Amino acid sequence: MAKRIDRPKTMEAAKAWVEAGNPCTFRYGWGWKGASSRPLTNEEAREKLKKHHFGMGFYTLWWEEENGQEVLNFNELSENDMY
Repeated sequence: MAKRIDRPKTMEAAKAWVEAGNPCTFRYGWGWKGASSRPLTNEEAREKLKKHHFGMGFYTLWWEEENGQEVLNFNELSENDMY
């Protein structure tokens, strides 16, 4: 299971992370409900930065440690995830 890490929760920090070519992942749904994440390419991450943000909502970002590596996770939820 991925562990959240403490990093700046700003779009500037996320953009700098992506532009530096650091690892990003994508998850569709809740991890605690069984959704797994997959690696994102740099181009995919740049595109997703247009609608994802830190905080609450259907398109969120957060910092995680997965398999001993820090990543920026892009998460998307649907209305069905709320049940």
